[in-house]
Amino acid sequence: MLMEGLKIAWSSLSSRKARSFLTLSTVAIGCFAIVLAASLAASGLESLKQSIEELGGARLILVEPKLAESAEKKQAQSDAEIDENDRAALATDMPHLESLTHYAGLEEQDVISDVGRSARADFVASDESFFELFRMRVAEGRPLDAEDTRGATQNCVVGPKVAEAVWSDSAVGHKLAIGKLHCRVVGRFADNNRWGTNFGFDWNNVVVVPFRTAALRLPNVRSSAGIALRTDTRSANDVVKRMINARLERSHAGVDDFAIYDLAQVMDRFETTFALLELLVALFSGIALVIGGVGIMNMMLVSVSERVREIGIRKALGATPANLSQQFLLESSLLSTAGGVFGVVLGVAAVFGAGILIRSSLSGWLSVYSIPAVVLALGASTLTGAAFGWLPARQAARLDPVEAIRR
Repeated sequence: MLMEGLKIAWSSLSSRKARSFLTLSTVAIGCFAIVLAASLAASGLESLKQSIEELGGARLILVEPKLAESAEKKQAQSDAEIDENDRAALATDMPHLESLTHYAGLEEQDVISDVGRSARADFVASDESFFELFRMRVAEGRPLDAEDTRGATQNCVVGPKVAEAVWSDSAVGHKLAIGKLHCRVVGRFADNNRWGTNFGFDWNNVVVVPFRTAALRLPNVRSSAGIALRTDTRSANDVVKRMINARLERSHAGVDDFAIYDLAQVMDRFETTFALLELLVALFSGIALVIGGVGIMNMMLVSVSERVREIGIRKALGATPANLSQQFLLESSLLSTAGGVFGVVLGVAAVFGAGILIRSSLSGWLSVYSIPAVVLALGASTLTGAAFGWLPARQAARLDPVEAIRR
């Protein structure tokens, strides 16, 4: 019986191709909007998560200086610095510690090359572990090493944007001036861009020099410094944070002039925020689906008025009101479901098409489609057909067969 009803529904809709396609399109637009909007939000979250995961993700812990919140006497004792002694205290016999770096992300600086060309670039002073912890890939030359750190050498590594802006040939071997600091380029970074993550510097427009070299020649280096740590497992973060707090309290004489940030908690908040965003954009986009439902109801009401004689004949031949009601519900559901499938396919294609465009300017962008949005769009489109097809189906079922045949 169901298959026979579907055949009749398909035949009826096929006989009105233009009208059926226009009505189907209104549902498709709604489903397209739901899938595209929700999937772009999901793509943003996945891109952000991958960028952070490249660095260690939820296993990252940051220690930064801050003003002491205790009594004025303690504030006077505080220098609000995370120095080399703090680094040594945290690096010694720390369980679950995979990597650690001491670095200072300074403000954007004017840089002048040895050929007279200038640019603006972020400036970072760091130890040799900076390159491993932040997974900073070097395309040419070498990263800074332990000898650079210990000897406060005047070497540096530059980002690809800096190299392109101030030199027309290889950056390695050239010299660069940053205020009072002059350095020789020993390496050039590859494209290290991570979408949505920023640790105080542009991944590709940066100059990295040894920490001690910068501290000897430029102001505010030590007061801007912090420590980044990566644990071997997320579950160890709480243990490591407690040990960090205990060791720094001891080295800072009990003054609370440091802050500890756990990226596991930050990532949890990101996931919650993006999930809510994904839901909201899907709900707002669903307004178009409601408009499509109104179009379906309008079409089915017109169809009922055009097929009054057919309905009367079927009733006279024994069709019950339930049979007729089911028939028109099948037609509206088939129409809306087909529109839903069409819209979902277009939406998924648009997600990956948009991803290609976005990646041309944001290399770290990932294109993913939201499975919940696809399920929601398909389910909502089918329910929309049933809901907005109910009134026309009821109207068809209540027609008097004698009066219907006479029309």
